[in-house]
Amino acid sequence: MSSPDLAGLVERLHQNLDRPERDLLAPGSTWNLSQTVQHCAQTVRYSVTGYPVLKPALFRATAGSLAKRVFLRRGAMKHPLGAVIDGAPPLDPALPVPEAAAGLAEAVALFTGHTAEHAPHPAYGRCSHDEFARLHALHLAEHLPALTER
Repeated sequence: MSSPDLAGLVERLHQNLDRPERDLLAPGSTWNLSQTVQHCAQTVRYSVTGYPVLKPALFRATAGSLAKRVFLRRGAMKHPLGAVIDGAPPLDPALPVPEAAAGLAEAVALFTGHTAEHAPHPAYGRCSHDEFARLHALHLAEHLPALTER
């Protein structure tokens, strides 16, 4: 199964900002649309700047690495939709959705232009640029499945 395209998903988000939140969010979402988009922007940005907290090296080398391989092979991700990034600032429920979407677009532009080694993921450990691009797209698609509808 092929992974969704990260930049394409961000573009589709901007095209769908007028849709009701419930139409965009995954069933069982614990955050509003703005918080969800902020969360996705945080993880994209942190893959360049560094995540605040990493899981232990043993976890990253075993369970985390296995999860990464499974997600990439399946072309889909499954994780708790309310899981915050350890050490990240709180998500602002009142931030207007267009501002959150602009923040995601900025984070994706930062990521896309990044040519150096990426920061290790808190769970998956080291990822190539292509792996991170695919994982970020899968993450966004899991939180906002309507963006992958044709």
